[in-house]
Amino acid sequence: MPCNMRIVNLVQNSQMMAVRLSNRILSFIALLFCMAFLPSFTTFSPLLSFPSVALYPGMNLYISSASNYYTPEFSQKTDSVIIPLKRVGRLFLIEAKVDGEAGNLVFDTGANGLVLNSTYFREHVKSGGVVSSGITGSVGIVEQITVGQLEFAELRYSNLTADVANLGHIENRRGVKIIGLIGFSLLRSLEVVIDARRSVLKLYKIDKAGRRVNSGSKSFVPEFSQKIEGNGNILFVKGAVGGKLLNFCIDTGAETNAISADLNKKVMSTIVITRRASLKGAGAAGSEVLFGRMSDFVIGSRKISEMETVITNLDGLSEAYGTHIDGLLGSGFLESGVLCVNFLSGQFGMRFTKGEKQ
Repeated sequence: MPCNMRIVNLVQNSQMMAVRLSNRILSFIALLFCMAFLPSFTTFSPLLSFPSVALYPGMNLYISSASNYYTPEFSQKTDSVIIPLKRVGRLFLIEAKVDGEAGNLVFDTGANGLVLNSTYFREHVKSGGVVSSGITGSVGIVEQITVGQLEFAELRYSNLTADVANLGHIENRRGVKIIGLIGFSLLRSLEVVIDARRSVLKLYKIDKAGRRVNSGSKSFVPEFSQKIEGNGNILFVKGAVGGKLLNFCIDTGAETNAISADLNKKVMSTIVITRRASLKGAGAAGSEVLFGRMSDFVIGSRKISEMETVITNLDGLSEAYGTHIDGLLGSGFLESGVLCVNFLSGQFGMRFTKGEKQ
């Protein structure tokens, strides 16, 4: 490569690094500003103690072979399955077996693929090694393994690629055996209906156009729907806060909602801050954040009030997902209705719980 071309590339790379660093510095300053001058635009009730807030938005990999798409085999020639979701705190768990190891998978739509707990899969041959990121920063290096068989409910998967990471801190916090995390990469060939209030996950076989295979099965009729953007395994939806349209990730692994610290004053003024808290993510590290209630969230024509949320820096997740996100919609949002996700038809739909404002 000619010398002048090398110089041009070096300058361009330096400029990109400078922009990323500048954005992170600005977000950090914005968070400090909120913490220092919050009374000027919202309500703040400081507490002496700093309770911990758990938020597990998956293992969001920058590069991962574990984000492949897989189609399950249904047993007993059925074309749909209803899976009871176990509740541990605000996490949703699915009983499963991976290569003979029985335990619980966290249903985590913020995860880019299948992630297994290294505690239980030490004997598998490992390969690769990529950097993973969570909401509190880098989770560290994760490796990949090949899984012969994964089974849960009436579904069976064979020859899967999975990421392996230490999830012991989630196990210790919840006192239950966690063998991994499962996201949409294993479900995107199905229609997925999530009913958080009833702790039920419904999965339907669909054709290439996204229509249910069983014509006798009653279709999901949403009160609100959006087109799914992108072609990955993460679900992004548009919602408004303070009249500003924002990009959110729907994350069943997040025990509370989250919103970016670098949003403008009008958005922040709608959030009633109640305390500071220690945020725990997918990694073992934590960070101090502001915790409060989002009082002016609107999706479609529906206003959902008083959702718990944390204010934190989301630059790491935006970089991991490959798109800018303004927030995460977790447990509080999921309780507000029934969600239907169909990647093949490209549609996300929702029926709201009675009592939500139109």
